[in-house]
Amino acid sequence: MVTLLLAVFLPLQQLGVSAELDRDDVLVGDEILLTITVEAGGAAPLEIFDPDLAGLELINRRDRTSVSMIAGVPTRLTTRQFTFRALRAGDATIGPVRVRQGDEMLETTSFRVTVTARAGSTTGLDPRIERLVRESPTPELATEEATLEVLAPTRPVLLGDQVDLVVVAWFPREVRSRLRNPPTIEPPGLRGTWTYDRPAPTGVVASRQVGGRWYDLFVLHQVVFPLTAGSLEIGAATVSYSLPVSSSFLSRELRHEIQSAARAITVRPRPSRRSAAGYRGAAARELRFRLDVPSGELPIGGGVHVQAELAGLGNVALWPEPELEWPVGLRAYPQEVNVALTTEGGLVGGTKVFDYLVVADSAGTHRVPAPRYVYFDVGREAYVTLTAAPIEFVTPSGSSGVAPVQSVPPLLTAPRRSLEAFADRLPWWGWMLVVLAPPLAALAVRGGAAWSRRRRGVRRAPAVVPGVTLRQLEYEFRGVLEGLVPLARVRASGDLADALRAAGVEAPLAAHAARVRDRLRQALYGPEGSTDPEELTLEVQEVLRALVGGTGKLRPSLIGAVMVLLLATVAVQGAAAQSAERLYEAGAVRLAADSFARRTAEAPRVAAHWYNLGAALDRLGEPVRARAAWVRAARLAPRDRSIRRALSGGAGRSMSAPRLTWVAPVTPVEAFAAAALLWLVAWVAWGLGARLRWPTAMATLALVAAGYGYVVGQRYTRPVALVMSSRTALRVAPYGPAAAALELEEGAPVRIEREQGAWVLVSEGTERGWLLRAEVVRL
Repeated sequence: MVTLLLAVFLPLQQLGVSAELDRDDVLVGDEILLTITVEAGGAAPLEIFDPDLAGLELINRRDRTSVSMIAGVPTRLTTRQFTFRALRAGDATIGPVRVRQGDEMLETTSFRVTVTARAGSTTGLDPRIERLVRESPTPELATEEATLEVLAPTRPVLLGDQVDLVVVAWFPREVRSRLRNPPTIEPPGLRGTWTYDRPAPTGVVASRQVGGRWYDLFVLHQVVFPLTAGSLEIGAATVSYSLPVSSSFLSRELRHEIQSAARAITVRPRPSRRSAAGYRGAAARELRFRLDVPSGELPIGGGVHVQAELAGLGNVALWPEPELEWPVGLRAYPQEVNVALTTEGGLVGGTKVFDYLVVADSAGTHRVPAPRYVYFDVGREAYVTLTAAPIEFVTPSGSSGVAPVQSVPPLLTAPRRSLEAFADRLPWWGWMLVVLAPPLAALAVRGGAAWSRRRRGVRRAPAVVPGVTLRQLEYEFRGVLEGLVPLARVRASGDLADALRAAGVEAPLAAHAARVRDRLRQALYGPEGSTDPEELTLEVQEVLRALVGGTGKLRPSLIGAVMVLLLATVAVQGAAAQSAERLYEAGAVRLAADSFARRTAEAPRVAAHWYNLGAALDRLGEPVRARAAWVRAARLAPRDRSIRRALSGGAGRSMSAPRLTWVAPVTPVEAFAAAALLWLVAWVAWGLGARLRWPTAMATLALVAAGYGYVVGQRYTRPVALVMSSRTALRVAPYGPAAAALELEEGAPVRIEREQGAWVLVSEGTERGWLLRAEVVRL
């Protein structure tokens, strides 16, 4: 029976790794895609190490993870894609990729790639550039040292078009033969451009005979895209090399440095774009636009990935994001943007993929209108409008795609009032007042001192506040937006509208609020100001009322302004509090975790924020980080059943609870509050003539409670961290090859003694050693 059970369940927990290379015969400059697929069970973290390379360079890596249930066991399928570029002709090698989970380590096989020089090229340089070098006019050459020149277009170029800058170093054959190392060529200084460094050989590209003397040529190639029209100044390029003083092998070398002359090219502006509605600055050649949408129904709360892909020739990095109009009932969360570069006929291009996580809120048929993308075609010198097919999602009623949460209690709601938060806001003189006011008052009463109470003067009526100004509205508007959307002040108009929709604001109101925000900024900080301030004031007030759920008209009195701000704050906190919980319930756990982390940074004394962060991290398969968050929550609310249940189950099942992560039954703030109350009662009782033993007993209890709070508070402030993964080496010195004094298990608590760069000195029991910052998570 035991053998049968092991045969059934053990395969589900084993680590499986596979590797696939898209091709093994490429040209110089081409890209190669290596796909690593890892199937892992359990909740232990997964590490994938980059391979060793020879003849290739790593230009991009991309990860994707999905979780599925197999026979009741969660299984993670992780895919990592490496993109390499071939640097030179010959045989290139991709070393094995190592994968580690817990104590198990696997590695893939290595790959050998054949790299061939491009047609018409014997050097690995682009044939068009090689031909340009061979046919370029001969500059004025020196006889005893190198000569440097920059090849650039002599005719005006169009804004957004590709410009090839080729730096050519001419070395006399006698000088080049004395070089012990290849020369180093530095590109020219450029301003107002976007630059791509192209692969170039390190050796001699060509040889030319001039005046009966041979010269060897070294080349550096850059692709430049001007960003502004006008004159593009090209600075001086530099070549540096060293020559031995004598023929002796041990002879010292004398360094030489040669610079080219500066020059300039003219950049023509694009034609007028009056007829190009929706143009946002994209420039390319033969651009293609399409949407990749998975088939099938979209359940309520379920999420699918929608990709918008742009492909063509041009400056891929600066192609703006397409504008997609998501209907009510769908929420789209932007994910990563992937850029892949290619070369076609010497022209730089590639693909840019925008990924969105789309979640359905309600049943029905959700239709996304056909998106349009306007760009300037530099080949035809005309504006072109591309249109993709419309999208339609069908969400059946009664469906749900939200995966059940295992071993994680429901989320907590942050209380409106917190004793911890009040203690944080209480200044130092407030605590001094708590300590000194009761005895002073008691002494005054007990001594029978006749304190004459002065009648307070008639309160002056508050000064009349003039009408609400645009600057006051801008301050209030900014506060409302920051409450709804993190970092709203730095978001562009379109990004702000998307973020407001994600926070639960209706799409028309979100777009209108973004436009009004821009108009308000233009009126306050623009050169022309506002043409109609009264109309803009009324419009901003209407948007504010809509965002905070109806707060009435803004009155010019101080009391009215305070009430409006209070109502706006409550509404904003309610909307912001709902957005993270909605993401969590909809299955977008990573986004929810990021939102909960921002809450802990803004309000670190609220236990619910730490608990919710731990719940999200636990669902993401990060038990150590989850436990660290739950310990913080327990220290703020030690008697909360949900928090204690989370610590005893979930991530806490396999982790001990030693003294470094000990949680006191009463928080330090509660102890100080009890001490203040006992202190006050003791002095009041003594001032009213009570027997001395009762005030003395209560004062003693107050001192004991205050001492308890101080001791616990000091213990909580000790720098403590948890180890992220099992078998983590505790090194004797702060560098990688140092010997390991001890191996720590996952979740083991350590005390941080000091930090040094990327390392931390920790102690675990009687052992002391060094760990990387990335190997621990602080409490």
